[in-house]
Parts: sequence; structure tokens; C-alpha cells
Amino acid sequence: MAENLRAQDNQEQIDRLIREIEEAELFAQRLRTYIVAIRDDVAGGHTGRALSICNQALTEIDSATDVVAPSPQRNEHAGLDVEDEPHRGNAD
Repeated sequence: MAENLRAQDNQEQIDRLIREIEEAELFAQRLRTYIVAIRDDVAGGHTGRALSICNQALTEIDSATDVVAPSPQRNEHAGLDVEDEPHRGNAD
């Protein structure tokens, strides 16, 4: 019985990780699309449009904090404590 619960818990964790990986891959794909569009606009001399696309990309990055920097709630689900997270230096 305990093994069944452990196997079910493991499967739930695997399923959650798969969903997170798929979300991260989609996020990375969207960012690559932005980069290509920005590069094309800069090459075409459309710097204003390129800056606008940069702002759109930055807005999406900022609103996707769970992908960029895991939220405490996700860490809790993953069984992580603050001490378990890798140290991130200040970018300033």
C-alpha cells in the first residue's frame, strides 16, 4: 500500500516536471521568436519597431516570473527550501 502511494507520488512529480519543462520550452521558443523579429527589424533599419518588440519581450519575461525565477509556491511543491536554491548574485 505504501509503495503504491510512493509510486503515485513519484508519478505526480514526474508529470509536474514534464509540464514545467514543456512550459519552459514554449517560453524559450517565444523568446527566440522575439529575437528573430528584433534582428530582422534592426537589419531592415526599423529600429523603432525593434525597440517596441524588445519592450514586448521584456514585458513577457517580467510577467513570467515562474519560468524565469521559480516562485516560493513552486519550490514548496518541489520540496525545496530557500537554502536549497542556488545562490544568485546581484546583477547590479
